[in-house]
Amino acid sequence: MDKLFYISATLKDVVQKLDEVKADVARLANNKIPDHFVPLLEATRYLHCGRDWLVAQIKGEVLRSGIDYMDRSSLSAERKRYLVNPVSALRWLNKSQPVAVVPK
Repeated sequence: MDKLFYISATLKDVVQKLDEVKADVARLANNKIPDHFVPLLEATRYLHCGRDWLVAQIKGEVLRSGIDYMDRSSLSAERKRYLVNPVSALRWLNKSQPVAVVPK
């Protein structure tokens, strides 16, 4: 009788854990995959814009650091290297005022 009780309790525990795993899988399926940061050149193709214009948006602080772009250059670097999140950048640019490109 003890064996039957033990097997029953173990089976109940396994079913409960399986229900928790199913709930976790369902919850994860509803989560959005985070946007990916891509190199500047690839972002310009996605956003259908020029590199200088996109850099002007970054330097003009139109795009949000850490959300729309990341600076991946070292502190001592002369030339800045950026990774851009084209999905959030496009979303942000559609609601903000872009900065004009200043000719050199």
